[in-house]
Parts: sequence; C-alpha cells; structure tokens
Amino acid sequence: MTENQELKMQLLDKFANIEKPETVDFCKAAFDWLTDEPIAKPEEPQHQNSAATESKPDGIYLIFESGKALPFDPDKGVESDQVANDGPVKYIGIKWGSRTLAVALHDQADGNDITLTTKKGSESYKGYIDKYLDAVADWDGKTNTEHLKQIGLNKDITLSDNEYIPALGEMLFVFLNRKAINQALEAVGGTPIDGVWYWTSTERSATFAWLLRLGSGLANLYGTKASHTFRVRAVSAFIA
Repeated sequence: MTENQELKMQLLDKFANIEKPETVDFCKAAFDWLTDEPIAKPEEPQHQNSAATESKPDGIYLIFESGKALPFDPDKGVESDQVANDGPVKYIGIKWGSRTLAVALHDQADGNDITLTTKKGSESYKGYIDKYLDAVADWDGKTNTEHLKQIGLNKDITLSDNEYIPALGEMLFVFLNRKAINQALEAVGGTPIDGVWYWTSTERSATFAWLLRLGSGLANLYGTKASHTFRVRAVSAFIA
C-alpha cells in the first residue's frame, strides 16, 4: 500500500461514516489539502455538437459551396432557399457504410478524352500496383495524384486544392452508385457520368495506369499514361 493510500484509509477510518456521505466528502477534501494532490474523479463523457458527430444514413448527398451536405431527394431536387443560404451545389456526395466520396459535377477538360500525364514515371517508384485484387483495394487517390503531379500531370487536368483523381477502388465505388449519382448530377446541372473508359490514379507501372469502364465496371491495366486518352472525373473527400 502506498503512503497516499494509507493516509486515505486513516482519514476514512477516523472520520468517515457510511451513513453520512458528507463525512466522506470531508475526508476527500482533507486528503486534497494534506497532499495537494486531488483525488481523481471519473471522467465525464464529452459531448460534441450532435449535428457534427451524428452519422448520416447511406445514400446520395448534395454538397453545397458552404460545405453543408443534405440528402438528395429526386422528388424535390434543389430548393432555391437552400442555394440562397449555402450557395450552389459543388459536389455530389456518396455514403455507403464507412465509405464516402464527393464527386465533381463535370469531367475535366470539358469532357474530352485526354492523356493522364505528360511523360511516363520513374521505374524506381514503389507505389505501382500490377495485380487486380490489390488495385481494386486501392483507395488512396489523393496520394496517387500527388505522384502523378510529380511525373507531370496533363495541364488540362485542373484540380482544386482538395480534389484528386480517384484510385481504382474509389472509381469502382462511383460505378456502383452511378445511376443515383447521375440523377443528382442532372438535378443540379452537372454532367452525367458516361459509360466510357475513365482514368484512375492507380498506376500499374512507369508506363501504365488502371482504367475503369463506367458502363460495365470492367478494369483495364494497359492505359498508357502519356499517350492514351480517356476521361477524367475528379473527386474529393466527403466527411459524413
């Protein structure tokens, strides 16, 4: 038993009466004063703003310029009051379990097919993924895009600070929700995602990057980054 524990026991034994809670409080106060070491109190739960911490249900969301996200209702579309308060819709959000993503309203380069980079990458880069099962598990488009920028991203791909080119796993997530995303895109004046080949930021090698056909979900690992041309749709993080 430590010295502090012995002191506590002595105080309780001499002054405390279990039938009189105030005597126990007195002992605690006396111990604090004698040791200058307050008795630890059980931590109280910390409550945060419920609107910030409440988990949103799965579905499609309209993400406004203000950052506010509201569930998309196909029957209501976009209410003018909401636009007046929070600005226009900037992204279409998807939430499915723990997975979330925000999809840009339009393809890059005005919807034209473009190369991904201006040249091929370095053979020494350790982030290449050449196996399908590993590639579809890649959800790190943000890191991938940073590497593409180092190689030399096509100048027609103009991303804002928070945007990136989706990894193959993220693009598959878009494919699975494409019908609902397109409904929301059409409602807010965005460009529906076509069922054509799109670049992903998952690189297979110094020369190739993975592609996904948004009409069938077919993946292809032979997109030559600096010479083949396909669509690009940017995404961003969506914290739901």
